[in-house]
Amino acid sequence: MGRMRRIKQIALCAAAFAFGSPSFAQTAALRWYRGNTHAHTLNSDGDSPPDVVARWYRQNGYHFTFITDHEYITDVGPLNELLGRAGRFLLMSGQEITQLVRDSTHPQGIRQAHVNALGTTRVIMPMGERNTTTESIATTYARNIAEVRGAGGIAQVNHPNWHWSVRLEDMLALPDSVLLEVANAHTGVNNAGGADEQGRWAPSTEALWDSLLTRGKVVFMIADDDSHSFRPENAENADLTRPGRAWIWVRADTLTHAAIVGALRSGDFYGSTGVTLRDYRAAATSVQLEIAPAGDRRFTTEFIGRGGRVLATVPGNSPRYAITGNEGYVRARITDSQGRKAWTQPVFVRR
Repeated sequence: MGRMRRIKQIALCAAAFAFGSPSFAQTAALRWYRGNTHAHTLNSDGDSPPDVVARWYRQNGYHFTFITDHEYITDVGPLNELLGRAGRFLLMSGQEITQLVRDSTHPQGIRQAHVNALGTTRVIMPMGERNTTTESIATTYARNIAEVRGAGGIAQVNHPNWHWSVRLEDMLALPDSVLLEVANAHTGVNNAGGADEQGRWAPSTEALWDSLLTRGKVVFMIADDDSHSFRPENAENADLTRPGRAWIWVRADTLTHAAIVGALRSGDFYGSTGVTLRDYRAAATSVQLEIAPAGDRRFTTEFIGRGGRVLATVPGNSPRYAITGNEGYVRARITDSQGRKAWTQPVFVRR
């Protein structure tokens, strides 16, 4: 079987809504669960203990969160006994693998190649002494992602534009079904990209995602907090990385570790900074969304295809796109009149 044919079949199966399931709507069998895949506690560089972090997410409308401290696995068993609620709230374990890569061409001499291990229960140490290696970023991704998968977890490539560290060529060998932080809410992350004083342009994280999709990579976007600051007295400090700024909605039959990890692995979720979908339908001929109303906010949906090209721009709460067969893939970016967004995963199109 040819690679492109295999990728398309993976995509159609992985994103179950693509050309198989008739609807993304909540049903008796499938429900939407709001969650976060990146949070830090006092066990690394966060400012609060794990129970405070867990309580914040439970009290603010989340159904689950992973705790992903640097080189530390929090035992979520006691937390779930204390704060977990069947079908309502779940704590999940994980780790941020803090990989550093020496590079004399970088202004700081170091590039950051962090990877989250979601759903793992043992620490995965980065390559090199003191987390630092002279191997390429691509080599560290290959090794660390293999370690995550070997431990039964989901691999998530974190904040590629943090300190302008990760370039497109560093990610070209990523395996299929890896997660990529497109909307990381950390205040120090440069999601939007930009040019330096010499005019050298670094693309946005969303543009990097499109470049990977255009090359046939099956990569799923993530929106998350990368939260570090939970103290109530800092709630209004815009310079701190507070929780509740970016999240995902996962479609699963139950709120369990197996169901959530399975949905992440197959791409059954979308990312958001404040836009909620009621429904999502994809078939061989069209893609259609139903956006949940929110006061007097207005919505604009851009359907995006190969090369990051905007295929159509549609206003309203029920945008629809008719597939022609030449798009390569179709994904949607929804923006409301207050600047909040949501992103759907790609539907790979075959003629």
